[in-house]
Amino acid sequence: MTHPTWFDWITVAAIVLGPILALLAQRGLDSLREKQKRRFNVYVTAMSHRATWLHPDSLRALNSIDTIFDKKGDKPLRDAWAEVLAHVNNPSVQGAPEGELDAWNNRLWDRRIDLYQALGNAVGHKHTIDYLKNHFYAPRLHVDVELEQTQIRQRLAKAITDEGLKVVVTEAPAPPLPTPPRIARPSESVNRAPSIPPPPGWKSNS
Repeated sequence: MTHPTWFDWITVAAIVLGPILALLAQRGLDSLREKQKRRFNVYVTAMSHRATWLHPDSLRALNSIDTIFDKKGDKPLRDAWAEVLAHVNNPSVQGAPEGELDAWNNRLWDRRIDLYQALGNAVGHKHTIDYLKNHFYAPRLHVDVELEQTQIRQRLAKAITDEGLKVVVTEAPAPPLPTPPRIARPSESVNRAPSIPPPPGWKSNS
């Protein structure tokens, strides 16, 4: 009886471990593809809504940046998103004059452009600032609707602050006291017969 050689052991190991290793490799590749797909979906959603960034799909994509782009090389993107969050969550904008709101919106637009540029770099799509600012189509109606919603939200926030709308609750005035009934005098209570005028042509004998 011959003993198995090292080549025989390698053959047996390949037969047993080959399918297992292939399955693990396939799962690893599927996980990598799924991560890349999620990253690319965030990029596509954010870029397609950069003219109307308050759209719910856009906000969901942007809010997932810290979770999906968690690699060490994604730090510039996370920092750009943090800059946008710090700007929009600044409470000093509430109640600001109209001119300051315009300047605030312009600074927000610049920070968002930096965010989109960092997002493109993270998925391998490099864009210039000019491309990000100008190469998109947004119907004027959609832009106006989003702008009006932002203005309504800002002015409503201003109205309900201490310097805006004030609601003062006061007690209702008491109802007037009832007037006491008038008591008639004895002379007024005597019934007097009404005077009847004499007929025409009648003369008194007196």
